[in-house]
Formats: sequence, structure tokens, C-alpha cells
Amino acid sequence: MLTRPHRAKRGLALSLVAVMSLAAPASAVADQTDKAASPGAAGEPQDKPAAIRLVYDLYLAGLHLATMETTARLSAESYDISNTGMTTGFADSLVRARFESRASGRFEAAGPKPLTYRNFSDTRFGVRELTMTRSLTGSFEVEAEPELEPQQAATIASGRANGTIDPLTASLYSALRPQAKACTEKVRVFDGRRVFDLAYSRVGPEVLEPGPNAVFAGETVKCHLRYVPRAGQSREWKLEETRNPTPPAALWMAVFERDGHADDLILPVRASLDTNWGTALVHLKSIEIGGTPITQAALSAPAPDTAPRP
Repeated sequence: MLTRPHRAKRGLALSLVAVMSLAAPASAVADQTDKAASPGAAGEPQDKPAAIRLVYDLYLAGLHLATMETTARLSAESYDISNTGMTTGFADSLVRARFESRASGRFEAAGPKPLTYRNFSDTRFGVRELTMTRSLTGSFEVEAEPELEPQQAATIASGRANGTIDPLTASLYSALRPQAKACTEKVRVFDGRRVFDLAYSRVGPEVLEPGPNAVFAGETVKCHLRYVPRAGQSREWKLEETRNPTPPAALWMAVFERDGHADDLILPVRASLDTNWGTALVHLKSIEIGGTPITQAALSAPAPDTAPRP
């Protein structure tokens, strides 16, 4: 069972991992000790569409704790998403975390269908690796180090992971939805160890102002995102979550136009997550499409370094 010191460490892990999966930050709440894992390249898409590159920074109590970079290539038929992140400053001296993940798949009438998902983490607590491959029947073959726990292996054997998507593919459900339907979906996700729902709810429009660490300014849709466990979570985690439920994360989504595309992108430009260490804030730092920085009016220049910290 998680003791109070473990709870505090779990709160810090939440704030660090939130930046690693912005469109699906709650995937990190499933067990502080169960960080995902495995490097390597997934299968390359047949075409080479322009890359969409996003960089985010994570802050807690005014301290810059981590930076994440996500690169996505989306065509009409396929997608490939890679994600890298690392701790900085105080957090780097405390946990020294490095993360890599990658997912590839294809678009079908029913939505994105993942084919491979790989994840790797290297921290002061050790190295963790995990690789998922989808079979023709829709089930997943998983290789993991450390090995899956009994309840996690049972989740796969029972078929409860069938028909799910991986955490990176889950981000496409919010990024590619029509603006009017943004933040209304519920997505069932399998991270190789646990099955859970990411339940979005739409709060309403909100205009963001720029700040010392907040580059984006303009109209957004504010959303709440809840993590709903389904299978594979440990008994200890469930008991702790019953006593101290994790609050929903807040996301602010904004529309970005793509030249030559009929559909826009809806991307998170800010996120917040309450932790035992305070409120973690994630800010979009930069965005490029096809190597060209996006300079539309909604994305202003960063504030000077001399500005006061939040």
C-alpha cells in the first residue's frame, strides 16, 4: 500500500510525466513505479508528409522541470508519432529522467488503428522498456522489462486490451476532431500494462493571455480530462486512489490551420495538473509544420527573460 512518502513521490512523478503525453496526461497516474518503456523506431509510413513538431515545457512552483518534444507525420492513410522528453534543473538532479516513445499505425473509417507502440524510460530508479505489436486479430503482443505483473498479464489474456489504442495514438482523437466536437470524446487506451479510459469534457471557450512562460495567446477551448481505470491497475493503487482521488487535468486546446489541408489541427497549448507538490503547468513553447515555424497571430513571441516568474 502507498504510504504518505510514496504518495508525495507519486505526486512529483505525475507532474513530470504530464508533459510526456499532453493529449493524454492521465496515462501517467496509473502507478508511479510503473513508468512505461522501450526505444527504437516503429515502422516508417509509406509516404513522407510534412512533420508537425511541438515543444512543451513543464513548470512547478515556478521551476522549469522538464521539456518534451513531439513530432508527428500524418497522411491520409498512415501516421507516425515520436515523443522524447527529459528533466531539467532541480528535477534532473532529483530523478534524472529520460523518456522516448513512438507509435505508428494507419487511418481507417473507424479512426486511427495502431500497429506498433514502443516506450523507453531511464531514471534514477532504473530502465524500463516495453514494446507492443498489434496482431491481425486486434490483440496485442507485449514484451516488457520488468515483466508484466500478474494482473497486467491477465488483462491481455482476457482480451480486455483488444480494440484499444496506445497513449500516443489517443492524442489523434483530440487533434483531428472538428472544432465543434473538441473535448467531447472518451477513448479507451492500453499502455501495455493497463487499460483505462481518457474521458474528455468540454468546459467552454477561454481567451489566454501570454506570460513569462506562456507563449500562446488567443482563443481556446478549455477541457477537463479524467483517467478512468478499467483493468491492470494494482490493488494498492486502487485503494490509494479511492482514498485520494486524482483530480482531472485541465487542457486548453487551440486551432491551428494547415496550408493545403481542409482540416485544421486542434492542439493543447496549455495544461495544468494538481499534485502534492502544487500545480504543474505545461506550456506550448513552439510549433513547426514542415520545418516552418508557425507565426499566426495566436502564437506570440516569448516574454523577455526579465519578466517576473509566476
